[in-house]
Amino acid sequence: MRFLHLADLHLGFPLREDESKFDFFKSLNFVVEKAKEYEVDVVLIAGDVFHERSPNAKFQSVFSSFVKELMVNKIPVLIITGNHEGPSFRGKNIHLDVYDNLKLPSVYVSKISEVVTINGANFITLPYPFKLNFISKEENRNREESEVLNLMNRRLLYILDEKLSDIGNGNLNILVGHIPVSEGEVGFEKYINITSEIPLSIEELDRINISYFALGHLHKHQIIRSKKYEHVFVYPGSLDRLDFGDEDDEKGFYFVEVEPSKEPYLEFIKNPFAREFYTIEIQNENSFKSVDMEKVKRSITRLLIKGDLFEEHMLSKFIEIVKKEAYSFAYIDDRREGNIPIRDFVSKAINPIESLIEYIDKSPNEDIKKLKNKIIEEAKIIFEEINEA
Repeated sequence: MRFLHLADLHLGFPLREDESKFDFFKSLNFVVEKAKEYEVDVVLIAGDVFHERSPNAKFQSVFSSFVKELMVNKIPVLIITGNHEGPSFRGKNIHLDVYDNLKLPSVYVSKISEVVTINGANFITLPYPFKLNFISKEENRNREESEVLNLMNRRLLYILDEKLSDIGNGNLNILVGHIPVSEGEVGFEKYINITSEIPLSIEELDRINISYFALGHLHKHQIIRSKKYEHVFVYPGSLDRLDFGDEDDEKGFYFVEVEPSKEPYLEFIKNPFAREFYTIEIQNENSFKSVDMEKVKRSITRLLIKGDLFEEHMLSKFIEIVKKEAYSFAYIDDRREGNIPIRDFVSKAINPIESLIEYIDKSPNEDIKKLKNKIIEEAKIIFEEINEA
C-alpha cells in the first residue's frame, strides 16, 4: 500500500492584506503531482481541510478542483474531519457532505469512527471527538470537564477495539485520526484551538494489528515510536505556515509505503509553496550586516529590536528598506527596556480562554476569582457554540 499522508491544510487561513496574490491551489496541485509521480493507491487527509467550519465558496472551489484532479488520475482520497470543520453535534450537516451526497466512487469522507476499505487495506478512522456530542447526553451533563475528557478518551479506545474486532485478522490495518497524543510536540495549533483536551498516550493507542498510525492535529511534522509494539505514530504537520510560530518548521507531507508485518517506509516531501516567515533580531549596529535581504524579499517579515543602538538613524533607514523590500511587512516589536515602542502593529495569536484566565487572575474583584472555574467552563461552552454557529 502506497499513499500520501497529509493533514491540517487549513484552507482559508487568514492572509495579510498585501498577500492578495497568494494561491492556495499551488500547494494542492503539488500534492496531486506527487501523488501521480509516486503512483500512490490513496491520498489520506487526517483532518482540518478548512480553517473555518463554514468556508466561503472560493476555498470550497479550490478544494473541489483538487479532488477532481485526483479523480481524473484515478487516485482515491480519504478525508476525516478535524476540530476546525467537523460536526460538533452528531448528525449535523457540514460542507464536506456534498462529496457523500454525490456518491463519488473514489472520495471517502468520514465524520464518525468507521472502517473504510480501499484497495484491500482497512482504514480505521477516528475523526476529532467533540465534547458537545458527549455532554449532550443526560448522564454526562453534570460531570466535571476533566472527567468528561477522560471518559471521551476511554470511549475512543473502546471504539478502536470494536472496529478492530469487526475487521478480524489478515488484512493491512491503518489508523487515520485527528487527535493529539501526549508524546507529541505542540506547534502553532495551540493558539487556534480553544477547546480543552487531554491527549492520549501512544502506548494507550498502540495495537499490534495496526501497521501505521496516520495522525493530524499537531502542526509540527514528527514521527513518534511506541515502546509497546515499536510502531510509528506520524504527524505530517500543517501543509503551510500560518504565523510566526511556524517560522522554523518545515512544511509538507509524507509518502508512505507499508506492508503487513514490515517497517513502513516514510519520506517527507517539503511543500515548496509554503509561506515563509522571517524574524530579524536587532541587538546592535552589527545586526544589520547579518540580515538576509533575499529572504526578506520572499518572506512575511517582522523586526524584533532587543538592544540599544548608538546610531538610531541607522534603524530608521533600515526599517524603510525592509518595508519596501519585504514580500509582506508584518510589524515592529521594540523590546528595549524603558523605550517607547515604535511598533507599527503587533499581530499576535491569542487564545481567548487564556486571555480570560489572565483577566480573572489580575482582577481586583475577589468574587470573580472565586467563580473562576465556573466562568471558564461557561466560556468554553460559549466558544464551542460560536464555532458551531
